Amino acid sequence: MKLEGTTGKIMMLLKTYSTTKEIAEQLNTHPKNIDRCIRVLRDLGLVETKKGKYGGVFLTKEGRYLIDKKNISLITTKVQIVAKDRIGLLADISSKVSEINGNILSTTLEREMDKVIIWLVVENVEFDELKEKLKHIVEKMVML
Repeated sequence: MKLEGTTGKIMMLLKTYSTTKEIAEQLNTHPKNIDRCIRVLRDLGLVETKKGKYGGVFLTKEGRYLIDKKNISLITTKVQIVAKDRIGLLADISSKVSEINGNILSTTLEREMDKVIIWLVVENVEFDELKEKLKHIVEKMVML
């Protein structure tokens, strides 16, 4: 998914503004046109809407991630990791995946002597970015 066009402009404006009226004024269009886009962005989980005195339209964590990356991948990637077995290893790996806004869909572990082989199915991560993030934790990592 790429961030471009009117949708991209709306999401960028949501960093500063929080109402459809404000965004419509910035884009010189009618608020109903913005409402349509906001509904789609909400259904995709990229924004949340709140009613009331402190209401408005707000970017979700995923929406902010999309703005930062300009592009997200919803394709899953399977990786094999080999590391020295220790307490907290999987927690450290999970934390690093989370830092780059990745999502772990499944995990399988196998122990061999003092090493552990971990198979992860992840989404929303680039393999090279994940490899860089885990380089101090793992001995070997390959994409399957």
